[in-house]
Amino acid sequence: MSTKVNKGMIGAFVLGALALAVAGVVALGSGMFFTKKFKFIMFFDNSVSGLTIGAPVVFRGVPIGLVTEIGVIADPHNLHFYIPVTIELQSGLLNMSSGKGSQSKETLMDARKEGMEEVLKDLVEKGLRAQLVTQSFVTGQLAVSLDLMPNTQARLVGASKLPEIPTVPSMFDELSQTLKHLPLEELVNRLIGAVTGIEKFINSPQMAQVPANLDAALVEFRTLTQDIRTRVDPLSKSVDGTLKSYKDLADNLDQRASGLTGSVNNTLKVLDAALKDGRQTLTKMDKVVSPDSPTITDLNKALSEIAAAARSIRTLADYLERHPEALIQGKGTNRR
Repeated sequence: MSTKVNKGMIGAFVLGALALAVAGVVALGSGMFFTKKFKFIMFFDNSVSGLTIGAPVVFRGVPIGLVTEIGVIADPHNLHFYIPVTIELQSGLLNMSSGKGSQSKETLMDARKEGMEEVLKDLVEKGLRAQLVTQSFVTGQLAVSLDLMPNTQARLVGASKLPEIPTVPSMFDELSQTLKHLPLEELVNRLIGAVTGIEKFINSPQMAQVPANLDAALVEFRTLTQDIRTRVDPLSKSVDGTLKSYKDLADNLDQRASGLTGSVNNTLKVLDAALKDGRQTLTKMDKVVSPDSPTITDLNKALSEIAAAARSIRTLADYLERHPEALIQGKGTNRR
């Protein structure tokens, strides 16, 4: 008696075989089985809530690996707990610079000709640190971020055979520690005291009188302004009249100074003519009279005095031409 063939089982087997074949082609095409991977461990002191297996590991935002294991270990001596997180980094995601802007496909270890432990040690000395960062503020999922932080301390636990990457607190942990050390109770008490003082000041009788005092001050200020305006208007008119009078006086002085300058110039011309006639007379007398005679002496003296008077008059004319106001104020009066 022949066994009836189950066509459904055969179809499921064929579909499973095809799925495995497709998965194999995809895996081989992506190079998954030919990519070298490196495992590292990190120890976190605080909660890693939100970090799951398969969470990305990024270096300055670029994915370079995944979280493969999360656990808890305890130090039996001081009962301190650590959260070990194992990550797996994929090689080939970091390109090497070969100079002149070109890139090389060799790994960091090949480029430096060192093993993984030596390269990791150098990176740690340069400041390589691991830190938990938030992937999404909506879901609260975390990721592991690797970066160079040379100003932080390299804290190593050394409780695993895997290469260890030092960790630093997350931004949230640092903020929590800062808030923990703040004297929040004292700050709240001071804030309450300040609010109470402000409330008492606002509700005080003196504060209630402020609007009335302010109105009175405004009325006094308005009255003072009007009084100043009534005093300033006549004063401005008086100043305008004074300026006009001063202008008229200046014009009159200019006219008088011009006339005086003309008179002085005429006087100087007469004196110059007299000096010329005197010198001619003296020359003629020298021919008929002795140079030592009293007449010649007196004539020379008179001519010298006339010359001195002419110089004085010329100096006065020059000064009055520059300072006509000296006719009223005088020469020695201080000018403002």
